[in-house]
Formats: sequence, structure tokens, C-alpha cells
Amino acid sequence: MSIDPKKLESIITQISGIIAARVVSDTDGLKEIHVVADSAKNPKQIVRDVETAILASTGLRIDRKIVSVAQLNQEYQQVDEYKLESIKAEEVGKNLKVTVTVKHDDEIYEGSSEGPKTSLQRLRIAASAALKAVDELSSNVFSVDDVRIINLAGKDFVVCHVTKLANDREKSIIGSAEIERDVLFAAANAALDAWKRA
Repeated sequence: MSIDPKKLESIITQISGIIAARVVSDTDGLKEIHVVADSAKNPKQIVRDVETAILASTGLRIDRKIVSVAQLNQEYQQVDEYKLESIKAEEVGKNLKVTVTVKHDDEIYEGSSEGPKTSLQRLRIAASAALKAVDELSSNVFSVDDVRIINLAGKDFVVCHVTKLANDREKSIIGSAEIERDVLFAAANAALDAWKRA
């Protein structure tokens, strides 16, 4: 039976959850089938779906071993698109107030936090403001527990410990960001990094 790789690719990409497919063949037949899929199904199920779809559409039986599956974590992809847009710090008496804006597509989310303007609290305030900016996007509770500046490989980073409370269970998450322009910006970015990992 002659094999048309493009036809097989068209069949495979119609399967639910499959984003892209590449079929490699030679004169001896099918050699490789590479599939990119979302994370809704486990890889074995995706391979079975590919096998069934090809058999049902063409009558061709394939060896499951030639099918390789790469899965994208779509949830992380979506949150990864949330970017720290700006940060503003202003002194309010003895306190520091930090306002952060986070952008996603055309949407802007804003959050503010205020507290004593000591060096450690400044970092916590900026980190908390970032979490408040994205608070409405999740039903879970997030809190900033600790923020530190560390030096690795000659570069300074802000490391942020965030606790996530979901269904009465707590989870510790660590986020980080390199200090490139401003330490408060990095602290907010570290908290946002932790939120993305949640």
C-alpha cells in the first residue's frame, strides 16, 4: 500500500487534543510518527487514538513503537503569558505603597500593597502587590512568606517563597527573578513566577 504522509498527518491532526503531527516514511513504509498534543490525555491514550484513526481511515495497521508524543502543558503556557508591565512605589508616611500592573493580551490587572519601608518589608510589599494584581484570576489563596536576595554565578536574584492554599491544603512554591533594573521589580516578578508555577 502506498503511503501519503500528508494524508496521514491530516488524519492525525483531526484527533482531539492533537496540535501538530509529522509523518516520516520511505520506500519500505512508515518510519516515524511525531505528535504534539496538549496535556488532556496520557501519552498511551494518544498513541492508541493515532493507531485507531489511521486504521479506521486507511485500513493501515501501524506499529505503536514508531509513534512519539510530545505534550505541552497548556495551563502553564496560558499563565506564562502574564507579564509584569509596570511597578510604582510611593512613600505614605512611614510606609511604602507599591502598585503593580500585570498585562495579559489586552487585559491589565492592578494590585497594591502597603507596609513598613524596611529593606526586607519593601521586597515583601512588592511581591504581595504582584499577587494581589492576579488575585481575581484564581479561587485559591496565595501569600508571600519570605523574600530574599541571593547571589548565584556572580548575579543577584530575588527568591520568593509563596504559600498556596487550595481545598484546605497548603503548598509551598518558590519563584525567582534576576535583578536587572530594580530590586522591587524583581521581587514582584519573583512572586509572579511563583504564581505561574502554582
